[in-house]
Amino acid sequence: MNWQTLGIFGIVVILFLTVAMPLLGIWDFRRFLRHLAEGRADARTSAYRWVLFMEWTLTLVIAGWWLADGRGLSDLGLVPAVDGWQWLAVGLGLAATVFMIGQMVVVLRKPSELERLREQVGEVAALGPHTEAEGRLFTLVCVTAGVCEEIIYRGVLLAVLAQAFGIWTAMVVSSVIFGLGHAYQGPAGIAKTSLIGLVMALLAVFSGSLFVPMVLHAVVDLTSGRLMAAANSQEAAPTGAVESTC
Repeated sequence: MNWQTLGIFGIVVILFLTVAMPLLGIWDFRRFLRHLAEGRADARTSAYRWVLFMEWTLTLVIAGWWLADGRGLSDLGLVPAVDGWQWLAVGLGLAATVFMIGQMVVVLRKPSELERLREQVGEVAALGPHTEAEGRLFTLVCVTAGVCEEIIYRGVLLAVLAQAFGIWTAMVVSSVIFGLGHAYQGPAGIAKTSLIGLVMALLAVFSGSLFVPMVLHAVVDLTSGRLMAAANSQEAAPTGAVESTC
């Protein structure tokens, strides 16, 4: 281990993502629930726009500081150079993407599964879009999360931690920090997103690129959002057909 290699940049990034981001996420989610309880029609669209602003701003600031320190885009995995066994990781990522889409299709056809999903995610289900307009904006949020969060967690954070602790420890620690960023989802949500983060880290490292985890991340969020939208629609009209707006 070499803590000195972290530097000011690394320390600031780690502290921000470990402490500030979880607290900000909890505060933002509680504010969203409060707006829903107040009957605000724009509760979801406001929350979605805030996420878009926050994630792109944070990504530009962190990536800008990264580049200003003399590091390159290739160090973030943004210059693809896939070769040899790396194609296996690409294939696994694509297979996981197809699996997620297939799983979504299966669950959408089973009202009982949608009911169980709604019970499992609890209040988080409220984040799912309810209208076509919300669905379009939510799609932008999912794509943004796929791009921005991969740059931040599997790009910058993973690289910073790897310099100090080695790649294997870095993958585990960065995944836990990623899970903490979803603390608003509760302990189960932290555990689940930490595991997803570890899968993304493995794909990033073994494919040599962020593009594979970016695509998979966006698909995970898109399919989850569509399932939540369908579950919410079923709850609102249990005797009718389930429609998804995401």
